[in-house]
Amino acid sequence: MSSDPQEDERKEYLEERRLLIEAESQSVQSFDKAMLTLSAGALALSITFIRELAPEPKNLCCLYLTWASFCLSLLSTLASFLTSQSSMRRQRDILDASQEERDSKDDGVNIGGSQRNVWIPITKWLNCFAIMFFVVGVFCLAAFAAANIRK
Repeated sequence: MSSDPQEDERKEYLEERRLLIEAESQSVQSFDKAMLTLSAGALALSITFIRELAPEPKNLCCLYLTWASFCLSLLSTLASFLTSQSSMRRQRDILDASQEERDSKDDGVNIGGSQRNVWIPITKWLNCFAIMFFVVGVFCLAAFAAANIRK
């Protein structure tokens, strides 16, 4: 009993696609965890630095900017969790509508082409903001530390 080569290729394609989607999902989860851990850890480090190494801190503007940046990084990451969930729900709705349309049509032409998922770019932007705020926070923390190291 021989199978259809096109069907075999399609199954192989779908399996590879499934593996890539799983890998991407794991990567996104790792990124989110890393951003939360790094931002919260850097925030805690800056507070410890003041208490232990700079009891009379100089350049407080840098310190406040550091805290604001790390807090905004944390908030952006947390907001991206919510928009990511909304994105998945919306994508599922698009997929369901596409399948319903496919089931009701014989030709299946132009299925689901007009539906958009606005949550995808919002999530991407929030992740970009999280990275940007984290980097700004690191530079501000370094500037604050440099201004307050005892010589």
